[in-house]
Amino acid sequence: MKSKMSLKQLQALEAVVRQGSFTLAAKELGVSQPTVSNLVYSLEQQYQCRLLDRSGSVITSTPLLNKIRGDIKALIALRDSIDTVLTSELDLHSGSFHIGYSTFQIAIPLISEFVREYPAVDVSARALATHDLLPLLYSGEFDVGLFTAKELPPDLAGVKISATRIGLIVPEDHPLAAADAVDWQDVEPLKLIQREPTSSTRRIFDSAARLRGAKLTTILGLGSWGSIRTLVNSGVGVGVAAAQECEGEPGIRFVPIEDKNLIVGHFLACLPAMRQTAAVSSFFKITGEIHECEAFVSPKAS
Repeated sequence: MKSKMSLKQLQALEAVVRQGSFTLAAKELGVSQPTVSNLVYSLEQQYQCRLLDRSGSVITSTPLLNKIRGDIKALIALRDSIDTVLTSELDLHSGSFHIGYSTFQIAIPLISEFVREYPAVDVSARALATHDLLPLLYSGEFDVGLFTAKELPPDLAGVKISATRIGLIVPEDHPLAAADAVDWQDVEPLKLIQREPTSSTRRIFDSAARLRGAKLTTILGLGSWGSIRTLVNSGVGVGVAAAQECEGEPGIRFVPIEDKNLIVGHFLACLPAMRQTAAVSSFFKITGEIHECEAFVSPKAS
């Protein structure tokens, strides 16, 4: 009977690809470099495949490993979670937690509260457009993702934190600032400052415009809300953003566009296998306490 892979092999493999080095992985795991090399080599020989690309100065994952890396990380995290339960260490005295987010107004209060409650956990957070964030969530780079979308992807587990509307951002003295709402005809003559093309906000806005036959003039695509806000305040153009991003911002006003396709959700999600791990479960709990989230959403049955 063919022997099955071991957890030690998977731990070594995950550490090497994350650290980009056998030496650094060995240091992290507290074993020798030859031990890590042998564990990974035996796994590749066992399945007659290549899981690591060793051709460059930094070791990276092969496409095959990318397909299963999220599952490997989830398996390791679940093992750690089981170990935590069995040793009655549910208060997160150590470990790391990786968060991806697309809207800092939603993410930062949640991250701040998590850090306050679990100061011993090494937390890293990275801002990305939703289109760039989701592949990293699927691959296991992030433990959880906070992103904007029309709906939750069916193969993720998560909650809808809130709903918001995408619209225009104008200075307080702009002619449109006094309008309760505008239509696409009002938008067409404007010089728009939008997010980068991979942004979920940008994609949803452009898609809604195409459905209505509106021709947009986008003069800039930027990576941050701060840059858009600054340029709007300086009179360069009219911004496009979610209403929630503008709350409490001085000198600007959010103007909605009459289009139901511009209503989107803010979601917290993770891989299904990660949902019951200690750190992820605690982050979901904090989110539920801060926001009146909708019921937990499980992946749909195939």
